[in-house]
Amino acid sequence: MTISYALDVSQTNFKSFFRLLFRWRGSVWKAVLSQLIVWTLLFLSISFIYRYLLNEHQQRNFESLVEYMDKKLDSNIPLTFLLGFFVTFVVGRWQSILNNIGWIDDAAILFSTYIRGGDERVRILRRNLVRYMTLSQALVLRDISMQVRKRFPTLDTLAASGLLTEEEMFVLEGIHDPYSRYWAPIQWSINIIYDCKMTGTIDDFYIMTKIVEEVNKFRHGLASLLKYDWVPVPLVYPQVIFLAVRFYFVICLVGRQFLVRQGARDGSAFDIWLPITTMVQFIVYMGWMKVAEALLNPLGEDDDDLECNYIIDKNLVTGIEIVEGPWAPHTTGYALVEEGLAKIPTQKRDEFWGSHKIAPLYSLESAKRSVHPLIGSAAKINLVKNKDEIIMTPHKNKLSEMTEQEQKSHLRRVRVGDHNSHHEKMRSHEKEHSPDTALNRIRDRAKWVECV
Repeated sequence: MTISYALDVSQTNFKSFFRLLFRWRGSVWKAVLSQLIVWTLLFLSISFIYRYLLNEHQQRNFESLVEYMDKKLDSNIPLTFLLGFFVTFVVGRWQSILNNIGWIDDAAILFSTYIRGGDERVRILRRNLVRYMTLSQALVLRDISMQVRKRFPTLDTLAASGLLTEEEMFVLEGIHDPYSRYWAPIQWSINIIYDCKMTGTIDDFYIMTKIVEEVNKFRHGLASLLKYDWVPVPLVYPQVIFLAVRFYFVICLVGRQFLVRQGARDGSAFDIWLPITTMVQFIVYMGWMKVAEALLNPLGEDDDDLECNYIIDKNLVTGIEIVEGPWAPHTTGYALVEEGLAKIPTQKRDEFWGSHKIAPLYSLESAKRSVHPLIGSAAKINLVKNKDEIIMTPHKNKLSEMTEQEQKSHLRRVRVGDHNSHHEKMRSHEKEHSPDTALNRIRDRAKWVECV
C-alpha cells in the first residue's frame, strides 16, 4: 500500500520531525533493522573470536588482515557514486510508471460533454465507453501486477465483477492474438465513438477526433506499462549495485574491527566493541539501496507500491458517475486490422446499472489488503474543536488602511457548532464501521451463505 506521511510533515518543527522519524510502516527501520541486527551480531562474534580465542601470533595475522581490508575501502567501492546514479535512474522510471498508469477523468469528461443525450441508448454507450477503458486497464495490470492478478485470477472473475459481460468474454477468448488482447476493449470504444458520429450523436469529425485522441492517450500509457514490464532494467545493473553494497559491509565485518593491541600501543582510552559509525553507514547505504529495490517494480506488493486495484476502482466509479448526467499465429498488427474491425459486442446495461452505491468486488484474499483512499491528508483534521465560533477579518495589511467603521463592517462571526457536531458524528461512524470489522463479518457470512 502507498504509505502517506504528508500530514506528518505539514509543519517544520520537532514534533513533525519525530512523527516522521519514528514511523514504522514503510520506514528505513523496517527495511534495514533485521539486517542490521544480523550484521551486528556477526561483527561481535568476530570480535569475540579475535579477542579471546586467537593466540598472539594469530591475533597479529588477523590485525594485518584488518588493516589490509580497511585500506582504501571507500575509494575501491564508491557506494555514493554507484547508488546515486542508480537511484536517480530508478526514481525516473518509477515516476514514468506513475504518470502512465491511467486516469480516466479526462476521457470521461469528454464523453459526458460531447456524447449528448439522456435516453437509455446514449447512456449505455457512455457508460460502456468508461467500462471498456477500465477493462483494458484491468487486463494490462492483471498481467504485470500481482495485486491485480490476485484480485482477478481469471477472465471469469472480471465478468463476475461487472467489468466484462459473458458475450464480451466470449469475444475476447475468440481473438486469435498470441501476444495480447489488451487492445480489444479500446477498439470497441473507438468503434462506438465512430458509430456515434455516423448516427449524429457526436456533432462533427473534429470532436470525434479529440475523443479518440484521449482514448489513445489512455491506451498509450497502458502500452508504456507493458514495455516497462517487458524490458526491465538490465539485470547486470541492479546486480552490481546490490552486490557492491552487501560486499562492502561483508568486508566491514573484518575491516572495521577495533584492534586491541594497536589501541594499547597508541594509548587509546576506549575499547570499542560496537562500530557506531559503520552502523550509521549501514542504515544509510542499506536504506538507500532499499529505496531502489522498492521502486524497481512499483506495481508489486511492498509497502510503498502503487495502489493498482484502487486506481481501477476509482476509474470505474468516477467514470460512471461523471458520464451519468481456436489460436492462430497472427501478429498483433494483423489482428488489429482484421479482427479489430469485427462488430462490437451488443451494448447492454452493465452490472452497476441503477446502483446508488457502486461496490467493486474483490476476492476475500485481496479484500484484506488495506487501501488508503484518495483523500487529502488534512481533510479529517478539525481545527475548531471546542470552539463555538471563529472570527473572520481582513488581513492586517488591509486593516491598517481601513477606518474603524470599515473594519467593523468587514468583521464576521462564524458559528462552528454544526461543523463540530457533524465532525464528531463522522468520527463515531468511522470507529463503529471500520473496514476490518466489516470484512470479518463478510468472512463469517461466507462460511454459511450459499454462493449464488
